[in-house]
Amino acid sequence: MENEYDSEEIFESDEGSGEEFLDELSHGDHKENGNTAYKSKDYRGALAHYTLAIETLKAEDELCAEDKKLLATYYNNRAAANSMILKYEDVISDCDEAISVLPNFMKAYVRKAKCQTTLGLLDDAMITYNKALIHDPNDAPIIRSKNELNTYKRRFELALELLSKTTTSNPYLPLPSQRDANQALQQINAILLAASNWKEPLVPKVKCLITLGRVNEAYPLTTSLMRLSQFKHHSELILLRAHILFAQGNLDDAVKHLRQILSMDPDHALAFKFHKALRALGKRKEEADTNYKSRNYDAAIKFYTEALYLDACTGMYRAKLFFNRASAYANLRKHSEVISDCSEALRYDNEYLKAILRRASSYLCIGGEEECQKAISDYTEAMEIAERKGNEDMQRDLKKKLQQAQVQLKRSKQKDFYKILNVARDASDSEIKKNYRKAALKWHPDRHANSTDEKKKEAEKLFRDINLAYEVLSDPEKKRKYDSGVDVEDLDNPHAGAGGHGMQGHGGGIDPNVLFQMFMQQQGGGGGGFHFG
Repeated sequence: MENEYDSEEIFESDEGSGEEFLDELSHGDHKENGNTAYKSKDYRGALAHYTLAIETLKAEDELCAEDKKLLATYYNNRAAANSMILKYEDVISDCDEAISVLPNFMKAYVRKAKCQTTLGLLDDAMITYNKALIHDPNDAPIIRSKNELNTYKRRFELALELLSKTTTSNPYLPLPSQRDANQALQQINAILLAASNWKEPLVPKVKCLITLGRVNEAYPLTTSLMRLSQFKHHSELILLRAHILFAQGNLDDAVKHLRQILSMDPDHALAFKFHKALRALGKRKEEADTNYKSRNYDAAIKFYTEALYLDACTGMYRAKLFFNRASAYANLRKHSEVISDCSEALRYDNEYLKAILRRASSYLCIGGEEECQKAISDYTEAMEIAERKGNEDMQRDLKKKLQQAQVQLKRSKQKDFYKILNVARDASDSEIKKNYRKAALKWHPDRHANSTDEKKKEAEKLFRDINLAYEVLSDPEKKRKYDSGVDVEDLDNPHAGAGGHGMQGHGGGIDPNVLFQMFMQQQGGGGGGFHFG
């Protein structure tokens, strides 16, 4: 749209002393003051000066042809200033005034038509251009602008046609294919470059963005549209916003929007169907959450699973349910299931920080070398996300977790006491005792008295390792130090820190036979008679 004022010198400026009062200035002076204000981007000041120029000139007794030309110019300049502060109705009004004064004033026709194009009033703009061509049928720029208007119309018709080719992939909102949506979006964006204040194409644009999975772009667009009176009761827009809210994981607000549609139109089929589906989904999640809070994790898993199987469960809400089910599995210490569910959640939201951290924790609980590497990868990714979000407290906490994972990776490459006793990192005392008894009984050398020398040596070594593992993991302080990376030979040293000489062997502690006998006596199982061969 043309936004330049008319700076043509139509008259000679009066030379003043610079001390004239405002009401003593000529219309030409006011026009020059308006031009100065416009150049300095003081558009409201320019409006005031151009208005004074108009009023001063109109106050004269009779306007000659030259005066009318001046008056039309002042109206056109004021229209330019109005366009800069987006007062489009005033732009059109000023252009009409200019044309009424000077019917062949082509600049006013062009400015008015471009303003109408900006507003999306394409038919009105076409009429304005046609009126201008009455005065100059061969005006090439105007003919070109008319052709552009026809192009905008065809683009919009094509976009609507593409969006009408819906698929059945979403039973609650008919959407086109991503290919058609992408083509439609290209057409709409091309239109909006010229018709920037045309609101009608924005609702189809929202549908394109939803189809392409760009709901975070669509959300602020729906917010701005719903603030406009013409869209407050627009059922299609409200329905699209409900789908956006749900895709972002906000079921409650999505339901509120659907209720708004149904209050206006109780027979709205899509809103009714989607509302019913979300209510059923919300009920399953609520039952799952209630059981989770009551620590009935098996029941919580059951209801989360039922919710995940519902058709309406998509997008971020699906990610949320996978994470919630993973949390229930974590409380049951089913770490393989935790890892699987967190990975599913991250398929729908690859920056789901809680899912990344829970998965990393479960990798460490399993504790193999490969799992430790994956945990380190997860913590590294989490740190990058926290850095992008500018969360310094989280970065510090993640740095500690990353260091702990690196210690555990080092441990996994050496002698791993958890692996020796076949327990997870978060094993309870009773599980450690149970697995120790099972392993010690299996590998006690007396059980292999008739084996080959090679087997006897293997059993003796394993029995020592099993007893050493139990000695460390059954002692809270030694276990804490071991988990922090202190070498085994330094566990009794109060000043020992992480790192050191590695795990070459055990430099002290309880004799394996004595430890086993003590344990068996605590369990009421006897234990005498065992000895190393």
